[in-house]
Amino acid sequence: MRLLYDLLTACASLLLLPYSFLKGLTYGLALRGTLERFAHYPRAVKKQLSGKRVILIHAVSVGEVLVASSLIRNLKVEYPQHYLVLSTTTFTGRHVAEQIEELDLLVFFPIDLSLIMRRFLRRLQPELVLIVETELWPNFLRLIRRRKIPLLLVNGRISKRSFSRYRRIRFLIRPMLQAFTGFCMQDSICARRIKALGAAEDRVLVTGNVKFDVAGPASVSTAGTDLPKIVKTEEFVWVGGSTRSGENEILIDCHQRLLQRGIPSFLVLAPRHPRRFDAVAELLKKTDLAFVRRSEWQESQPNTDYTVLLLDTIGELDQLYEFADVVFVGGSLVPLGGHNLLEPARCGKPVLHGPHMANSLEITKLLKEAGASRCVAGQEELLETLELLFSDLSLRTNMGRNGRLMIEKNAGATHKTLEQIQPLLRSGDASTRNTA
Repeated sequence: MRLLYDLLTACASLLLLPYSFLKGLTYGLALRGTLERFAHYPRAVKKQLSGKRVILIHAVSVGEVLVASSLIRNLKVEYPQHYLVLSTTTFTGRHVAEQIEELDLLVFFPIDLSLIMRRFLRRLQPELVLIVETELWPNFLRLIRRRKIPLLLVNGRISKRSFSRYRRIRFLIRPMLQAFTGFCMQDSICARRIKALGAAEDRVLVTGNVKFDVAGPASVSTAGTDLPKIVKTEEFVWVGGSTRSGENEILIDCHQRLLQRGIPSFLVLAPRHPRRFDAVAELLKKTDLAFVRRSEWQESQPNTDYTVLLLDTIGELDQLYEFADVVFVGGSLVPLGGHNLLEPARCGKPVLHGPHMANSLEITKLLKEAGASRCVAGQEELLETLELLFSDLSLRTNMGRNGRLMIEKNAGATHKTLEQIQPLLRSGDASTRNTA
């Protein structure tokens, strides 16, 4: 079975590496990114790692990196003698991670081949490994277990869709879960699901969602210096955050209809994936709407006669939430499970979303019960709700305040997670680990 998995992984890697190399050119990481995926590092990095007490944190992409950032900042304060290494899978996740000053080393997560994973763990010699949310790689977990490295799942989450898939191959999932020393789960639903998949009951703990503790976005004064010039805050600013294919068309149409009804609508459209930036720009070109791409402002200041800002950069969405009157969170009008509702709520903004929020049922429920969010079933209901919120400042204010209060009430997951980490580091002894 292990040999077959390695063979399939090797074949998949051969197909994906050229794409990864070409994408890396955009970030200036083509060669370095490729080498890191084979666990090859410059001599300077090897020297840096020599003799260090390493804590390895793995976060797949942007959302997981934001969660990891809260833990990393606290770990650096609590354990300054440890060397903090973060591995990411995506280029966008790495780009965001580069802003975390407390990190000692940032690398790409390597290909999950036995030979490569052995080299990866031999280079880092981690004293503790933290996996953010849910990421199960058979060879990685098998070698961690063989080396007896403490392993903790932090901010653990099993979505309804993932649970359905994992349950079909539970006989494969159960052995992987045995590698974990503990599971710090976001809520009781995720805790039940991880137990049903084979996690030992005495190792599962509900610690809450670390996203409640993530530092708030930069204030207007510390945001990009040109953002106040780009966003027309004197108008009714609403943000479509992390939008997906099928939603951009709906939001653009709502914006047009608001303008036709005499509402001074200003739409900030932020597609979830960079590969969609150009496609959304083409959508806007097919309308009579004047729009500007955020990247154009970084090169030169274009004409200011526009009502749509297309956010085609990474890492600025949370800053733009600060300028919004209302925020719609994407991935929710289409059946994709929805995206992060907490960022706009933390900014004190009314939050709108569609009916498809399977990825964060608990947070969706808490925001609704607090009176901080509203679910819109489709385009017409979104339009009606935007009109209502435009006309009712007190409703916008109350929803925003309710969101902030709810987040403050539910904070503390980072502290609970650190309590689980402490005994693992105290008992961690490099001499007990082999180098298999």
